[in-house]
Amino acid sequence: MSIKTIQYVKEAEERAEKLELDSLSKLENISVATQTAIEEREKQLSSVLNTYERDQQKEYDQKITVIKEKIDQEIADELNEMNRSIQLNQTDAVNDIVKEVISRYGNS
Repeated sequence: MSIKTIQYVKEAEERAEKLELDSLSKLENISVATQTAIEEREKQLSSVLNTYERDQQKEYDQKITVIKEKIDQEIADELNEMNRSIQLNQTDAVNDIVKEVISRYGNS
């Protein structure tokens, strides 16, 4: 073998070793970039999920408030109707008693 051939083989081996190191370095860079991208996407997803949950909770709270207000109004209306009915019944009872007293004892 000639010296040129030996020199060429050594240079080829050095280039191959350098290519291997470069590819390992690039692979590591890609791995780090991929992991960083995954972590960023997870943060974004978490943020979107938290926003969605807050929005859903607000919507739920608003619906509950509307339902409570409706129920409170219905109860108030029923109480007012009951009070009106009680007052009418009391007035009717007093009138009935007065009529009975007048019919029994007259206008004396």
